[in-house]
Amino acid sequence: MSDNRRDQLIEFVEREFIGPDPIDWPGMTQSNGQEILASDPPRTRYIAGILYPAETTDDKADLKDDECELLGEADGEDVEVKLQKLGDGTVEFLEDAEELINRSNAYRQSAISITVSVKDGDAIRVAVSAGTYIKVPAMDPATGERLENKYKYPRTALAWENDNAPLILPTPTDGLKKFPIGTTGLQFDITYRYRTGDSCIYTFTLENAKPKVKENVSDEECFFQCKFKLFSEKGFSPLSDSQRITQDEDYQSNQLLYRNVRNYAIGHGCAADWDDSESVLWITTAIFPKYDVKPIVPSAIKGVSLDMLKMSPYGSFADTIRELRMMCAKYREWINGLRTIRQDLSAEYKITADRHITNCETCLSRMEKGVELLEQNENIRIAFQYMNLAMLMQQLHYNLPLQKWEDNGAGDISLVNPVSMPVVTDDSTWHNKEQRVYGKWRPFQLAFVLMNLRAMYDRDCNERGIVDLIWFPTGGGKTEAYLGLSAYTIFIRRLMNKDDKGTAILMRYTLRLLTAQQYERASAMICACDLIRKSHEDLFGKNRITIGLWVGSSTTPNKVSGAVKAYEKLYRGEGSNPFVMLKCPWCGAQMGPVQKGKNQWELPGYRKVPLGRRRFGFAFRCRNHQCDFSTEDLPLFVVDESIYEETPTLLLGTVDKFAMLPFRPNAQKIFGYENGVKKTSPDLIIQDELHLISGPLGSMVGHYETLIHELCTTRTASGDIHPKIIASTATISRAKEQCHALYGCDRDDVFQFPPSGLDAGNSFFAEEKRNQNGRRYVGILATGSSSDATTAIRLFASLLYGAKAMRVDAEKDRDPYWTNMGYYNSIRELGQAATWIRADIDQHLDVMYKRRFEDKRYPTKEEYRKNRRYIWRDEELTSRISGSEVTASLANLGIQYPGEVDSEGKIKEHPIDICLATNMISVGLDVSRLGLMTVAGQPKTTSEYIQATSRVGRDAGNAPGLVFVLYRPGRPRDKSHYEQFRSYHSRVYCNVEPTSVTPFSAPVRERALHAIMVGMMRLESDDRFNEDPPRFPDDGLIDKVRSVIENRVDDIDSEELDATLDRMEYILQCWEDWNPRKWEPAKNPDWSYADPVPLMYSAGSHPNEAWGSRGIETPTSMRSVDASCEAEVLTNRYVPKEG
Repeated sequence: MSDNRRDQLIEFVEREFIGPDPIDWPGMTQSNGQEILASDPPRTRYIAGILYPAETTDDKADLKDDECELLGEADGEDVEVKLQKLGDGTVEFLEDAEELINRSNAYRQSAISITVSVKDGDAIRVAVSAGTYIKVPAMDPATGERLENKYKYPRTALAWENDNAPLILPTPTDGLKKFPIGTTGLQFDITYRYRTGDSCIYTFTLENAKPKVKENVSDEECFFQCKFKLFSEKGFSPLSDSQRITQDEDYQSNQLLYRNVRNYAIGHGCAADWDDSESVLWITTAIFPKYDVKPIVPSAIKGVSLDMLKMSPYGSFADTIRELRMMCAKYREWINGLRTIRQDLSAEYKITADRHITNCETCLSRMEKGVELLEQNENIRIAFQYMNLAMLMQQLHYNLPLQKWEDNGAGDISLVNPVSMPVVTDDSTWHNKEQRVYGKWRPFQLAFVLMNLRAMYDRDCNERGIVDLIWFPTGGGKTEAYLGLSAYTIFIRRLMNKDDKGTAILMRYTLRLLTAQQYERASAMICACDLIRKSHEDLFGKNRITIGLWVGSSTTPNKVSGAVKAYEKLYRGEGSNPFVMLKCPWCGAQMGPVQKGKNQWELPGYRKVPLGRRRFGFAFRCRNHQCDFSTEDLPLFVVDESIYEETPTLLLGTVDKFAMLPFRPNAQKIFGYENGVKKTSPDLIIQDELHLISGPLGSMVGHYETLIHELCTTRTASGDIHPKIIASTATISRAKEQCHALYGCDRDDVFQFPPSGLDAGNSFFAEEKRNQNGRRYVGILATGSSSDATTAIRLFASLLYGAKAMRVDAEKDRDPYWTNMGYYNSIRELGQAATWIRADIDQHLDVMYKRRFEDKRYPTKEEYRKNRRYIWRDEELTSRISGSEVTASLANLGIQYPGEVDSEGKIKEHPIDICLATNMISVGLDVSRLGLMTVAGQPKTTSEYIQATSRVGRDAGNAPGLVFVLYRPGRPRDKSHYEQFRSYHSRVYCNVEPTSVTPFSAPVRERALHAIMVGMMRLESDDRFNEDPPRFPDDGLIDKVRSVIENRVDDIDSEELDATLDRMEYILQCWEDWNPRKWEPAKNPDWSYADPVPLMYSAGSHPNEAWGSRGIETPTSMRSVDASCEAEVLTNRYVPKEG
């Protein structure tokens, strides 16, 4: 059968929220097929698509059992309404033409409207539909007698098409025309707005014109399932776009790229949808609007395979060059095609088109130079070939399934369902190769590597100063692109100096969830690189290629002693797991606690290493004897002390961790310093998810970037050598300004890759697939609901029910929609939702089953229970849960439906039913089985909206994404997004807001200028300088620091230069006056600060009163931190003192 799973879920939600929902059960439908409501009155049963009488307020809309006049049984059965045509309509002038819009926008709305543009001389027709319900006594089917206090509500369908005659549109003089729809109380109105060119703007309204009979509203005064559809003979005109006052390059680019995406209607109190054809012949109201955002996927180039194995040392180098040249030639052809398209563009777009074409030519030139380098330079060729081999090995090993350990009953543990290790040159050994594509570059990934071959080889070249920004939609493969460049960087660096053992790459993220996930992925690449090095020590030396995870202490231990203690606790079956790695990155074997017997535990993958004299270290070593890392430690570090000592080749961390540098002078080795002497330096800095480095966080990161840039700079006789900076994102606006503020580069030295073409969704390296499943968004605005909580509870319950009730070929087809990811904009809102799961949602789910008589459709209660949906498991992914819980929750999200059963037929592990999350998941969550998300309220930014909703539907073929967006009627911003649902989603990337980064503004200076000053002094100085007490720096050191900061501020924000220099002088004066005794505070046994005055103390902590006003509060994170306030419950009653 065709894949209509999403359609079924949407239809079910519409029937549940809007109606009608006829139930196949005796007494629940009329002879004409219309439904009869029995368990609930209509305003309780349905909460959207309702038109109330005008001026209805919340308190008057509450349901009253005795509010309706009862009709006889016969009066309520098979009611038909005959409607008459009103030829010319009736004309009325309103003093306030906005009154109808106001009625549409009312919380208990009495009208729905859409504004459209109609061409002169066009004929517009309309089709209106709605439903009404009347209250009648319920009868006992056995005796025919009336049941006391029992009622039912038969539905009557209403339809009006004006006898298919064209509507007579009002003139400017008329202003407004009204068309009463028979005697039903419904009325269709048309309001003339204004003229634009050869079209006129009209607002079409369907309103409830019934007068209020009583103070409290009755069901009979309301209309349900209200909608109308307009038809045009000539085709509707698009509405004009709003114009920005300031038109920057990004705005002009979007105007060019989306010039063919037009908006045809605006809703008022509803959304609008329209015909997808070139000529828009119909426009309709939409209570629950839908829109498919089609995927933008990496392009394939005919005749170019980009096979990693063929480009490795096992392949033909001549064939590699041929393919790469063909890719460049195809790109040149495509660029030439842009010039042809440019000729037909209107004048307003041509300057922007020229800029786009120039960017494409620049990209092509860099690619071609990369190919030339491959032919000319042997070291670059070798590094490139081994990069391909490493990336193939990484793919083969990272995608091996998790193999769990279990007690084998013989006093040991053994792997359950072990898999054999893949052999690179034998694809018959590649795991699950029928379902996955291994060893194929996407063209944009390899093109990006080619562009940067010179910059990583020639440290003096101008391209080192270019910030390359990978801009590609989520799930497109950005990570693979910069992992490939990382592998090349590692190999070319070792080829130039095989004795190198410094940190080559700094890879930074903003969120610990993303950091932990990417660490696992990057670890597989590093394992591959180290095995290649081990096999070719003549090329790459004897020093191991390693990776470190540098994050906060809440995720990993800071000290080796802490790691050993955590290991010992885990061995006793106590405590949480702080070691992040739960799966061997090379073979997939489980790592971490495994229960063996009743109270015994094994820790496969972790080991306590004896160092002598009762000292121990910590290391990772795989327990699987098939694994290459079962006889030597994995090249992984997660403990801060080990990272400072071992200086991993690739260091992966959060941006927040870099705020600790002023407190950690021993971290100087990461940047190539040994006792204050510069020995080496990182060559590559990668910043993932650049869009998150904005606002207050971005300003702090930009401020500390002054310190990072200085520490990574190597000064030579021929000039300064800086690392190459790579950034990536799927959503950003004004990237040049942001990178300039963050990295101090010239705005013209920011290059977005792949550069845009002339149409959205086509950049040669990426194209929009109109024929593939997109991510489908559905807007939910329930104006008839008693509260936002009620709406959310009903939606969660409906989706739980729908996933179980949908018709599928096999049970496993339900899996993508079995787990509902609930996305919330704040932990406060999420906390409220968490309380619903086991109470309200579960109860409403039960109500839904009983309303449909599901409990009576099975012969036994056991059979009913077996076939209905229950909430077995819920999880939370937020910042308030520990790092080990985050890792465990990520693993649990991978559990599929139907769950695996044991020998007794019981499910071993239930999949998650509901997972509530905040923006922690907006980047980094990559679980291909997830297909369903509920977003509670429009997120604060479009960037966050795109990123968060992109967590579902990543496997569009098997699990196409479905996102329900819960809009709150009481929030104007939510309602605006709902009413312009289609226009917003059709140009969603245009709506990404520009970011602000001000790294030297007054608040940032006050908070952290001293931190980068002290950081520079401590990390570039010897051990003696870093001893207590802090010595006041000499003039040479002060001048050096002043010069670095002065040049940086002058480049980025010269207006802040004088204030920054004044602040520096004040900090130095304080240091000299205070005569501090410690760099940072000494601790008392109770962990309070001791009396000796420090130069710095941690922000958010309580200073010792003995210090007076001395000591500078210094950030330990890039984010705002307030001092904690602890409350203690007194066990004794308070007794006031006398006297």
